[in-house]
Amino acid sequence: MPVWSCWPWLSWSFIAATLIGCQALVTSGLIRPRMVVMLPAGRGDAVSNEDFLRGFRVGQASVEACGDVFPEVAWQGLAPGDSPKLQLMSSQETTVVVAPPAADLRAFAELAADQDLTVLLPFQRGQSLDTLRGLEGRERLWPLVPSQKDDLKATATAAIQAGWGRAMVVTHPEALEASASDAFVSLFQAAGGTVESYEQESVQRVDPADGNRLELLKKDIAYSSVPTVVVADAPDGSLARRLRQDQEQGRFGGGAPESPNWIWLTPADDLEQVPSAPWQQLGLQHPARGENWMSFNSAFQSRWGQTPSLLAAAGFDTARLLAVVGSAPLPVSDEGSRDVMGWLNPDLDAVSICDGLARRRRGESLRLEAAASDARFLPGQAPSGEALAGVLIQ
Repeated sequence: MPVWSCWPWLSWSFIAATLIGCQALVTSGLIRPRMVVMLPAGRGDAVSNEDFLRGFRVGQASVEACGDVFPEVAWQGLAPGDSPKLQLMSSQETTVVVAPPAADLRAFAELAADQDLTVLLPFQRGQSLDTLRGLEGRERLWPLVPSQKDDLKATATAAIQAGWGRAMVVTHPEALEASASDAFVSLFQAAGGTVESYEQESVQRVDPADGNRLELLKKDIAYSSVPTVVVADAPDGSLARRLRQDQEQGRFGGGAPESPNWIWLTPADDLEQVPSAPWQQLGLQHPARGENWMSFNSAFQSRWGQTPSLLAAAGFDTARLLAVVGSAPLPVSDEGSRDVMGWLNPDLDAVSICDGLARRRRGESLRLEAAASDARFLPGQAPSGEALAGVLIQ
């Protein structure tokens, strides 16, 4: 039988300090709680899990500040490749499962259908969201953060507004940013931009270890006199380093090194490490997030002494959603089944957590203020948020 476990990569002292009051760590066979939160249990997941848990703790504190007792939650680690169905103890009392970040959507859709569960997806932002549209069981999956496409759209819009409407898009085939390059092309063109390419595809995929391919790219940039290059690579990635070196040495034609300008498709946090350059650089300044970000940011910094990430905001919103779910009996759907999110009306004005808990106990519909999104949650569809991009200050 699976164990509702503490994890070897997080100490008991940290768990206790973070989740005190939740009665959250449940040993095998004691109880089967209504709410289960799964976090990844891989060797490299400790830092991101701590980030999520810190946000969760701030969300829990906001609930307790309303005079409410935080509901009982069970926590479980999910190792890479493990099936959530095999890890989760089947129980008629369990109603909602929080999936790990970047979860296997098909596996959790099957779990939800088999055990009549609602699954919250606290941090699902990438290409996997595109599969929701045709996924059987998507009506049981609730994404809680905006898609990465909101960030890319903000970047494309900022580029057009800056007058950078003609660009060449280049990526390292193995870079994490490569998966975003095709989506950016579509959004950039939809915003009125033009993509230059001498290849069959709009995105030029260049491994800097391939000298001939790199030389061809430099000739293409010089021949086209393209004023902007979109760099889909990490700031310290091998392609970005080589392109930076070549442009500084004037190898991109008559405008170098002041031209072409660069657009980055890198997350905002990583752009803090971008070196200054003779040319202008544009990128994401913060990812898509919700209207309650500033309040959350203040509370998080007061509690932990550091600036929060979007993942921490996802933990914050997750805690508050679970509190609202657990604060009153679940609504019943038209089919007679438990409707975990039946209290939610995404078209209403957002309310504070204290007001939301009170409305929930009165049986009223509500939309809760959120830090990571606009909180207009719908099954099988990511909420929106406001991202900001612009020319980087060097």
